[in-house]
Amino acid sequence: MNARLLAITLLLAGAGLASCEKSAPRSERIPPIGTAFRPEFQKGVCFSHNHALNRGYGSEMAEESLRLVRELGANAVSISPVGYMFNLHDPRVFGYRGEDLTMTPERVRKTIRDAHAAGLQVFLNPHIWVGLYGSPGEWRGDVEMKSDEDWRKWFKSYREFILFFARMAEEEGVELFSVGSEMRRATEMRPYEWRLLIREVRGVYHGPCTYAANWSEEFDRIPFWDLLEYVGISAYFPVGSGTLEERIAAASEVRDGLARFSRAWNKPIFFAELGFRSAARAGEAPSEWKTGAAVDLEEQRLCYEAMLPVMWNEPWFSGVYCWQWFSDLTFSPDPATDFQFRGKPAEAVIRQFFTQPRTRL
Repeated sequence: MNARLLAITLLLAGAGLASCEKSAPRSERIPPIGTAFRPEFQKGVCFSHNHALNRGYGSEMAEESLRLVRELGANAVSISPVGYMFNLHDPRVFGYRGEDLTMTPERVRKTIRDAHAAGLQVFLNPHIWVGLYGSPGEWRGDVEMKSDEDWRKWFKSYREFILFFARMAEEEGVELFSVGSEMRRATEMRPYEWRLLIREVRGVYHGPCTYAANWSEEFDRIPFWDLLEYVGISAYFPVGSGTLEERIAAASEVRDGLARFSRAWNKPIFFAELGFRSAARAGEAPSEWKTGAAVDLEEQRLCYEAMLPVMWNEPWFSGVYCWQWFSDLTFSPDPATDFQFRGKPAEAVIRQFFTQPRTRL
């Protein structure tokens, strides 16, 4: 099936399934969260879905992959169901109710249950994919509607998407739920709508909530952290490509800034994503995917060796989810310049921190 036909099929299959719930009135105040929240330290990986029936979420291979995550010393995984958008300006979110046969709600539920059976806590972190799987895609942080009416339509559609998975999180006993990930322009332009959305999420999910903000031009601009238990960050902070000592110095500057931010909001911070490619000079711009980069396994290891020890014992730091660990144990890109750390020298660094006792400073 070509991409256009698949897009139309997904959209039509999702039509008519919209929720009939009403938005909260603008006059309602949303009470802030109390300050007594004391989270468990999260040692996690981002458990990435492979779009294949026998290797993605809900498969026997994914179940085995989760068992290996536990052997790594992890106590948690993030699971990320996907909602699709045609482009950055189309207000429709679709394809998450079973239209994508490799990631049906039943498969997501089974993966949550398999993670719990393996002794892992679950952070359910729904993502928006702009474009269709298999296409280059565009970054969800640039999603921006062209009119107030389209923003209204987008939030209606996005709200249905998030509440769909918030209900699943409640029913499956998920330990942590995210109301969004890296929606930079949407949080900047429409903060009040996010506050209403968080209130609605809390009406159906009764565990701790977060938002996974981008490391640049978002996390420090969000005005609604008071409504969430955690500050979540996709932490692709540059650490440079120099010596280990120089990278540690760069990571220490990041740490000091985050410590001040945590004190200002009186909130614990965790890294919803922390990742580095095994590619030359990856530490200079960890979030960028540059084609043609040479394989450099040592670069990935040094970046983790700089960032993890600097953050690990900070009292405000509540954990990390390392990007990324695939559900498909046979997945091995060539050349191996991707973010995957399993089977690379960086895995030993992560294992060391996941298995050693943590000392609160």
